[in-house]
Amino acid sequence: MSTSLTFDPSSFKGIEQAGWSRNAARYDELLGSVTRHAMAPLLDAAGVKSGTAVLELCCGPGYGSATALTRGAFPVGIDFAPSMIEQARALHPGARFEQGDAEALTFEANSFDAIICPFGINHLADPEKGVREAFRVLRPGGHFAFTMWCAPGKSKFHQLVLDAIRSHGTLNVPMPAAPPPFRFSDPEACSHILLSMGFEAPKVDEVKLAFRTNNSKDVLDLALSAVRMEMMIKLQTPNAQARIEQEIVEGTRRFSLGGQLEVPMPALVASALKPNVSVSRQRGCEDAA
Repeated sequence: MSTSLTFDPSSFKGIEQAGWSRNAARYDELLGSVTRHAMAPLLDAAGVKSGTAVLELCCGPGYGSATALTRGAFPVGIDFAPSMIEQARALHPGARFEQGDAEALTFEANSFDAIICPFGINHLADPEKGVREAFRVLRPGGHFAFTMWCAPGKSKFHQLVLDAIRSHGTLNVPMPAAPPPFRFSDPEACSHILLSMGFEAPKVDEVKLAFRTNNSKDVLDLALSAVRMEMMIKLQTPNAQARIEQEIVEGTRRFSLGGQLEVPMPALVASALKPNVSVSRQRGCEDAA
């Protein structure tokens, strides 16, 4: 699969693509220092083991594919941001990475034993379309699993940033139409979208994650490396932006632990099963009888 994807630059999808392409270089040292620790439970939820053909949607720097390789699986990673694909290929030369759109997959139906989407569902312009595509290319009996940050409050990082914006600016900045940023921070919303797209037996667990650093400014840099959060800060007035950034840096210091800063960023791991076609048909025949 070799494509060159472009989207309306003023749309949510276009802004996300441009933003993640721009921020790809710093992802590994910032967000990647947190997200890579969610890959093992994500792969466990999808049942990835030796010999599994696994598709990683919204792969970013490819941590899921790299971890799948260590299990003897056969991963393919796709991302709509070309800079992310370049980074993934450089970091993990043993895996296959291609530019692709999670909402319009070019793979044939029933192509993969398992599908994962690490911290990508909240970046889709149409999450239903993305989950429907995952269902289509997943083989019957396979699992789809995705991760999403817990809601602000549980996630102290997200709460810190949003509180700073509320205190010194506004959350109502002129952004393009987009799904709610924390829609899938609700376990019920995770289960609902999986069931509505045809999956069965949804399961949602929580994984403890944290951003660790010795420099409080790194937490601000972390916020500015996430596209939607970056926009929410940079679309403030200059004075408001300066105060917001200062409060994030100063507020981080309360998370000091043993001489290091440790800011909790727990996540949800949601998974579900694509029904076995033969079993479903057999049940239908039994019901008809």
